[in-house]
Amino acid sequence: MGVSFHVVDNSKDTISAMKSQVKQAMEACGKEMEANAKNRVHVRTGALRDSIEYEAGDDYAAVGSDLDYALAEEMRGGGGHDFVKPAVSEHVSDYANIIKSALEG
Repeated sequence: MGVSFHVVDNSKDTISAMKSQVKQAMEACGKEMEANAKNRVHVRTGALRDSIEYEAGDDYAAVGSDLDYALAEEMRGGGGHDFVKPAVSEHVSDYANIIKSALEG
């Protein structure tokens, strides 16, 4: 009596599914970063807050504003009103949980 094996290579499907999960996680992290930055930004007219957007790709998420004065506001010394850096650095564990959940799902 012989033993036979049938090997199926599912690596392409597995890699594709993982990439999709990572992309979904980056999208969710980007949305969360945007919300955190908007909650933190100094508001006078609301223009800067309204200009904050996220961008997510296959393996990254970013948040920022394209307004001319956004960088100056972020980098202002002393009583500065940074909003991007804390939106990311103060919520690292939240983003890690988002990624973990996406990869487990």
